[in-house]
Amino acid sequence: MADDMSDCPATNASETSGDGQSVSAVPSAANQLPTLQRNALRKIFDRHEFTPEEVAALGYRRLQQAEGIGNKGLAAITEWLGLHGFELKPPEVAGIPRQHLPKRIRRNIESAVRLLRTHGYVVQQEGENFPENKGAA
Repeated sequence: MADDMSDCPATNASETSGDGQSVSAVPSAANQLPTLQRNALRKIFDRHEFTPEEVAALGYRRLQQAEGIGNKGLAAITEWLGLHGFELKPPEVAGIPRQHLPKRIRRNIESAVRLLRTHGYVVQQEGENFPENKGAA
């Protein structure tokens, strides 16, 4: 299978003009989802094809936690969803404003959080309430 840029059905992929010549109306690259993000979404859905509606239904936080989707990937997915009529907003953070951390340290923290979540740990912001020993007898 040719590796097209999106698994969503393309509309008006090619049309013929009145004189029988083929007129290409292939969507521009801005309308396509990059390969890395497409593969990460395939992994989330555990299938090859998905729709923008399904991706939008996941929500920002779920996409943010997904393996293989970083900040740039999340921005690309958000833009792709916007081109398909869906809006994906980051959740509003209430409380203490974040300190500005150097990019390298921020990436290390994000990587550590992603690793912990991958192994089943719950990572939360300072000050968030989380029921302790939920379900414990």
